[in-house]
This record gives sequence, structure tokens and C-alpha cells, in this order.
Amino acid sequence: MKTILRRGPAIVPMLVAGLLAGCGTAAPEPGDVGPATAAATATASEQAQAAGPDQPAVSECDDVELRAGRTVSGQALGDCVAAAMVAVGSGVQRVESSDGTDDVVNFRWDPDYSMSIDGGDREVVVQGETGWVRFPGQGWVQADSSSTDPAVVMATGIVDLVRVFSDPRVMAAGLATSESWTVVGDENPPVDDADTTIAYLLTPDTPMTMMGVAVSDFELYLRSNHLPAYAVGTGSFGGFSATTSNTFTQWGGAVEIADPTQD
Repeated sequence: MKTILRRGPAIVPMLVAGLLAGCGTAAPEPGDVGPATAAATATASEQAQAAGPDQPAVSECDDVELRAGRTVSGQALGDCVAAAMVAVGSGVQRVESSDGTDDVVNFRWDPDYSMSIDGGDREVVVQGETGWVRFPGQGWVQADSSSTDPAVVMATGIVDLVRVFSDPRVMAAGLATSESWTVVGDENPPVDDADTTIAYLLTPDTPMTMMGVAVSDFELYLRSNHLPAYAVGTGSFGGFSATTSNTFTQWGGAVEIADPTQD
């Protein structure tokens, strides 16, 4: 299970993936969680078109005022950030964990959800309702829940996890586990390649959990349009802990998503 979990960072659980990469815990069941629905995506995209990709206008952010000293609801913050991400339509995320993993994620809603994860020794692609994993020495293996082939079973487990982890609603639920957040003020994200030099630093006012993992020292840097620029924190579970950072770039821009059917 450790191998499967290692490549599940994707977009949303900003800290949990790095932590689970080193744990023997079982993966959460996908259940009803999946990429944002086409109807919700279409609505958000229509809102974003009026403001352009750099200013996603989403009503979910009306109550999230980015001003030093302000307190915002955790539920409102989660709903806002998730809606802004879907509205802008695409982006790139770099996930780095203290366990040694380093992944680059490209993602897009158009309106079907697609994404690719490049972690060097393994790649994952999700396109709508299907997905693939590139295993070393085997090439691309397509997920198929009806297959008993060991490689396909493994690929299906990885794709299912990525689909869960990359749902913006999962991130919204995680941010909401802190009842409130404080806007610390304007800060420079502590990385050189975030796509903004000034962002608003927010910190949770109460302890957080994400998918059952205790989260501490969490810092969330938001652009003025409520899109994440950078996030970092430490997750702890079963005696293991890992610090994971997420750097976001190319919001609303062209992204490169591998097409396994062309290889």
C-alpha cells in the first residue's frame, strides 16, 4: 500500500499525500468523492469568463476578505478556494515532501477533469472517468476495476486514490476542520517560482485534520483572487510525520497532460 499511496498528491489534500506516502495505513475509499461535477464546473467557468483567468469571480468568495487581522470561517474559506480553482480552469502544482517525494501535477477542467502527475519514476494520468499509470519497465497500464491482472489492479487503486485526493471538495472539507482562520497579512511566498510575489498568509485558529490525518503548522498563501500560491504544513498519523509543501503556478494557462493512448 505504501507504493500506491506515494503517488497520490494531486491537487487537493495538500499535506496528506506526503504523510501517507510513508504510512502503512489503508487508503480511504473513493465512495462518492470525485472530480467536480460537469454542472458545477460549467457554472464556475461561466463566472470566470467575465473576469478573465487571473480574476475568477466566484460567489463562494464573497465572505472571504483578504485583509490583515480579519477572521474567516473555515467552511467559507474551503468553499471559496475550491470554487476559485475550478473556475480558473487549469494550473500546475509542485508537491515536495520531507519523505523525499517530489511531484509535478498538471490539471485542467474543460469541462471533463484531467490531470497528470510526474514523479520521475512513475507517472499517473486521469482523463474523465478513466486513468493510466506508467510503471517502470511496463509502460502505461490502464485502470479497469473488472480486471484481475495484478498490474491493472494496482493501476486502478492508484487512479482511484488520485481521483479522491484531487477533488476540490476534499480540500474544502480539510480547511473547514479549523472553525476559523486568521489573515496574517501580505507576505512573500517562501519559494522563488510561485506565480506571485505577494500573497495573503492565512493560518488556522484551531487544530486541523485532513482525511483523518492531524495537521499542524499549516500556512496557506492566497493570491488576491483567492487562488493558492503556496501551502505548507506537517501531517502526523500513526507515529509518522511528514512536512509537505505545495507551490502553484500557471493558473489559467496552458498545461501539458500526457496522452497515454498516443504512446
